[in-house]
Amino acid sequence: MLLLIGLALALRVLVMLAAPEQLKLDRDLYVGIANELRAGHGYCTPGSDPPRSTAFRPPLYPLLLWVSGGGPVGIAALHLALASLMVVTTGIAARRLSGNYPLWVLAPAIVAVDPLLLLYSRQPMTETLCACLSAVLLGRIACRDLTASTWKGACGEGVLWGLSLLARPTYGAVLAIWLLLEVIRGRQEVHHGGTEVRCESRERGWSTFRHLALVLTFMLLTISPWAIRNWQVFGHPIVTTTHGGYTLWLANNPVYYREVVEGGAPAWDGGSLARWQAETDQNLDQREILGEVDRDRALSQQAHAFIRENPVRFMRACLFRAHTFWGITPSRTAGEGQNLPMLWAVGGFYLALWVGGIASLVRFVRTRSLRMSPGFSMALSLILGFFLVHLVYWTDVRMRAPIMPAIAVLLAAGWRTTSKPTD
Repeated sequence: MLLLIGLALALRVLVMLAAPEQLKLDRDLYVGIANELRAGHGYCTPGSDPPRSTAFRPPLYPLLLWVSGGGPVGIAALHLALASLMVVTTGIAARRLSGNYPLWVLAPAIVAVDPLLLLYSRQPMTETLCACLSAVLLGRIACRDLTASTWKGACGEGVLWGLSLLARPTYGAVLAIWLLLEVIRGRQEVHHGGTEVRCESRERGWSTFRHLALVLTFMLLTISPWAIRNWQVFGHPIVTTTHGGYTLWLANNPVYYREVVEGGAPAWDGGSLARWQAETDQNLDQREILGEVDRDRALSQQAHAFIRENPVRFMRACLFRAHTFWGITPSRTAGEGQNLPMLWAVGGFYLALWVGGIASLVRFVRTRSLRMSPGFSMALSLILGFFLVHLVYWTDVRMRAPIMPAIAVLLAAGWRTTSKPTD
């Protein structure tokens, strides 16, 4: 494991040194928000005068940037620490799910060298943080023993879920799917076995439900300061962000459909995107929709109306976003890795990964070892949650970076050996 941590850190340092200016590229304004915090203005829109409170971006990453200093060195150190933790916890989860089968080491090796995770380790964006949170959640839940669950264990899981939601609202969909799978698993435990076995199974089942209730309680406590702050500032107890309406409209508007989904462009041209953003802001201003919450609601309503009026085009856009989400190479206009050898290398890596994933799934089915354990339900929830959200909302290939630990763990676990099929 130490070798893999060293490999992950060495590759990330090399990527950062190859383009150190990327550490200053504040594409999503997280560094700007951290600077506003450092200046004593609070959680505000960067550059606003007077300072204007915002909830457009989730708070956890800017807070970590604030603590780290926010400069290139602080960002690099933060991302290296998060990458190390991700490798370790991915390995823990893989070892647990594979029954200590030697190929569990594939999982931490995959996330150590994954091109997406390497690329975004040098930018102040949430991919590194979210991949780490996914791995920590996966490792914690994979190691959980419900028959001996305690309030401390539930507290740990609840806090992790809360931090994940404060890093990216997409984890809300992951949480919903995970709760559903855990409830199904708990019901199966309650109704499983004969008289004697059923008593023990029923206790495990009720233990599942008690554990979930405690997890939700501690999760709500973790996100409550953000919701209370937003209630005081905006008059609404916003538990996520005011970014959702914009992201939905960004992925479901006539310009994007015409130029990218139906026009065959590999990505939305930067000039066209800038014009669309200016027109969107101008339209909101003309309608005198000025507040951040009101603008979020208005854009969400526009997107829903457009989807209702164009159901066939929407379905085609969903298929396009699915293809984009699972693409083996970044879009050609993404501004990263434009040389052909690099694209071939990245494409070859993900092609091999997807082929291995399919083979792993087939092996699960053939050995009948596809068992809904807590760790497996967590990995499946991560993959389904992010994928389903980005079928509808804005999508590019980097949106799957946070689920790479789950993909790696399932791939490694699928190659474990079993002496005979298990029921």
